[in-house]
Amino acid sequence: MAMLTRLTSNGTTTVAPGSPKGLQRFQNYLSAFLWPGTSHRQQRKSSSQSDAIDCFTNELVNRKTQKWEELRDNLMKPVSEDAAANKGSSNFGQNVGLMSKGMVNDLKQLRSPQLGLDIRSLSQPQLDNLLLATLEIKNKVDFLYLIRQCVRWQQLPCNEVLISCLKYLSGLGRMQQLDSLAETCRQTKHPFASIYSDLAPFKAIALWHNGNADVALMTLHRGYGGSLNSEEGRRMIRTAFRTIAEETLAQKSEAVLISLTEVARAIHREHKDIFVLALVWKQCFASTWFSDQKSAEELFEHYKELQQLVERRASPLCSSFLSRHNVDAVHRLIEVFLQHNQRIACSSCLSLLFNYQYMRKDLRACAEIVKSCSELEMPLNELQNEQFLSLFLDRNDPFETVNRNGNGNASAAIKYKPKSFQYKF
Repeated sequence: MAMLTRLTSNGTTTVAPGSPKGLQRFQNYLSAFLWPGTSHRQQRKSSSQSDAIDCFTNELVNRKTQKWEELRDNLMKPVSEDAAANKGSSNFGQNVGLMSKGMVNDLKQLRSPQLGLDIRSLSQPQLDNLLLATLEIKNKVDFLYLIRQCVRWQQLPCNEVLISCLKYLSGLGRMQQLDSLAETCRQTKHPFASIYSDLAPFKAIALWHNGNADVALMTLHRGYGGSLNSEEGRRMIRTAFRTIAEETLAQKSEAVLISLTEVARAIHREHKDIFVLALVWKQCFASTWFSDQKSAEELFEHYKELQQLVERRASPLCSSFLSRHNVDAVHRLIEVFLQHNQRIACSSCLSLLFNYQYMRKDLRACAEIVKSCSELEMPLNELQNEQFLSLFLDRNDPFETVNRNGNGNASAAIKYKPKSFQYKF
């Protein structure tokens, strides 16, 4: 009997000639061999389900178009002017290779670099809203395009929006755009050129994110004197120093810490400003590394102004350590105050430490604090003594049973009734 045979990768398969299924397979293979394009089209026509890739690309294009329509709001044509946009559009087109030709053409026209928005046709509120919209959705391509337009036509947004733009650029590490904006501020005599000393804080953070730690510290050092002329400039450049100091200790970078300490010493020597030195001292003092603690000790012993500042700020400093549950730093701070005979600051720290341990119901720690206060002749206040006594007798806080009007609730009185006991004499 004649048999129909087809070769496969696994072997040979035989099908009876009278079988309709075998006949259909043979016709399909013969059609695919003679007319491959026809077979592919017939297969796509007979398919009842749409291709998953087509669904994905169509949804992606619809979302992209909808985003552009909402953002531009008939004010801006969808375009980017630099090579990055061309690269982005080409990569996007490659990822959706199965998209229809009409869709691809529409998308290329949407991102065409030949089209663009002239911001001179926009009012100040429109420009501000457009920049804020791109910042909100983190649309980096359009944001950078608008920044280039602002630099080109020397049209800057309002101060609040400009600050947000500068912070975003510094976070991205975009030094070129920051330099261009600084030059524009100088040419237009914008107040930011003098307030922020040629945008030194933002440039320093951008350099820091790019890995140029020494250049970032040098930029802050050069711009520190000019930023002290205004409260806003002083606050911004000190924030930049605080960011670099915290990240330096977090990354355990010994070389950067040495450079930061040298810059802090130079600023104190040139401007008689102890803030940066105090900032470095605090970060080193709170560190768990012994080398950082030794650096803090050397700074504290060398600068009398630092000792006076720490003494005045004893309570906020101790509260800051306790908020991070850094009890060891509080103990060392109390020792430093005792060594330099700063009794008022020491008493304040002991009181705050007692409150912290009492909230944790740590009887042993509270007893040690009470003993130390008694030996140092720094007694706690009356409320703290009663709290310690109630904790020692395993009672609840006696003030919890009395409301603000001085009248205790009957149920609360029953609940907080003290334990009965008898004297042995």
